[in-house]
Amino acid sequence: MKREDINKQFIWRLADIYATDAAWEADFAQLQKGVSDFASREGTLGTALGLLATLRESSRLDLLCERLFVYARMKRDEDAAVDRYVGLADRAGQLATRLSAATSFMEPEILSVPREELLAWAALPEFADFRFGLSNLDRQRAYCLSKGEERLLAMAQEPLGGADNIFSMLNDADLTFGTVLDENGEEVELTHGSYGRLLVCPDRRVRREAYESLYAAYHKVKNSVTAMYDAAVKRDVFSAHARGFAGALEQALYGGNVPVAVYEQLIEAVRQRLPALQKYLDLRKRVLGLDALHPYDLYTPMLPALDLPYDYEQAKALVKEALAPLGEEYGRLLDEAYQNGWIDVYENEGKRSGAYSWGAYGTHPYVLLNYQGKLEDVFTLAHELGHAMHSYFSDANQPFETAGYKIMVAEVASTVNESLLLSHLLDKETDKDRRAYLLNRFLEEFRTTCFRQTLFAEFELATHRMAESGQPLTLESLKSLYRELNETYYPGVVIDENIVIEWMRIPHFYRAFYVYQYATGLCAAVAIARSIREDNGKGRYLHFLTTGGSDYPIELLKGVGVDLTAKDSILAALDVFAACVDELDALL
Repeated sequence: MKREDINKQFIWRLADIYATDAAWEADFAQLQKGVSDFASREGTLGTALGLLATLRESSRLDLLCERLFVYARMKRDEDAAVDRYVGLADRAGQLATRLSAATSFMEPEILSVPREELLAWAALPEFADFRFGLSNLDRQRAYCLSKGEERLLAMAQEPLGGADNIFSMLNDADLTFGTVLDENGEEVELTHGSYGRLLVCPDRRVRREAYESLYAAYHKVKNSVTAMYDAAVKRDVFSAHARGFAGALEQALYGGNVPVAVYEQLIEAVRQRLPALQKYLDLRKRVLGLDALHPYDLYTPMLPALDLPYDYEQAKALVKEALAPLGEEYGRLLDEAYQNGWIDVYENEGKRSGAYSWGAYGTHPYVLLNYQGKLEDVFTLAHELGHAMHSYFSDANQPFETAGYKIMVAEVASTVNESLLLSHLLDKETDKDRRAYLLNRFLEEFRTTCFRQTLFAEFELATHRMAESGQPLTLESLKSLYRELNETYYPGVVIDENIVIEWMRIPHFYRAFYVYQYATGLCAAVAIARSIREDNGKGRYLHFLTTGGSDYPIELLKGVGVDLTAKDSILAALDVFAACVDELDALL
């Protein structure tokens, strides 16, 4: 379907960011001038007035840059075949890099102000919007470099990201995976997108052939990808050591003030509850009637899908009904999202695949969907609206400087919505088979989001520690490490020569120490959703949505009753997984 053939009520209204491309160009020119002029502010941050003026101008330019980039990228996502918006997105990205370099002098110059004086300025009323940022910057004094060194590192970010860019080009553009005959005997081109669909196919031959064909391509480039990942890890280690951190993990967690113990305790807690995962895998093997469970058997549904169709109107109503425990204002905002150009609903030629929520401060958030009318699409709608509402409430209650929330809490609101939707469906479901299907869906989400991402987190930690201690990251050492982790997490699953190079196809590994937050976010969301339903936790949660990035993620989550510094918080969520495994076992 072409985009112009879709009813406008199902298309997002990006004119709420820029009414015309000419308005975008005007702001682009304004940002260009601001970037060029910003150098004149260097050396003026030694007084309260100079600092305040420069902080305000920096925020103005950052907001301009955000609006320009968000609009251009979202226009490109509507249809990647439109060269104009591909060009706009590229121009916005390049200007963002220039802005980063132009403002790089600020942190070292601010930190040249004596600590007592800086904190006294930050306490003044006119610095209220910048207070948390200045306090956080002061915390990082030991790891900030000189002006020249900071500028050099800022300029080096693009070449230092070379391994990521090379991997993206190889993985997304150059690698081809051949074709596979589907369950109907029709030839299907194997791509990253079709692989996921083929891996859930009930026909085991299809799953196996897709799995083997995909990994055959990675085996052919195994040495090149090993070199790319080695370069990415060494980049992380270089960056950490350049700033004086003990290691790459310490640097990655420091920005969000996350104790290293949170990362380590997640791994410890998940390992303690591996018996529950093993029970679930044994159940999967039994229900599927397999003599042996292979990696390509882990994603196919154990039970027939609930293929009841949900048109978009039904999906909207069901999501609103499920989220009713969040109150009237939340429901009113859902109606606003449904009716007033927040959501781009249907697939069209050239449109970006998948789903996301995004936006720019000062305008409402947006949601991109590729709605197909399945139950999974209903869950996707609930998920992305969770992100959108988090952004709406944060923007409405925080200044630009503290509205943006960290990744650690970013997945909480979306997963709370999914949990509330699942609970709502289970409350109404009396059919044994359908109830079992819903439980299996939750368990699969938990397995892939918590257990699998924690395995990834262990891999990342081990590879970076190896590099930091001078151990080479070779093809064989990485394969051996990944084999050992899979044998620990998936006993009873056949660990073959394909799965031990799975790390080669994970883009997140080029953004180190990111994926563990999917696991902590899911565990936090499970606890929050339960409190909303069982002990009137709505008020604390709605307040949490307003806090944006006004404090560190660990502290914000404590405010809603989740303490990630205590391993018990993770164990409690994992016990919910174990209880659902037991219930599913009993149903089957």
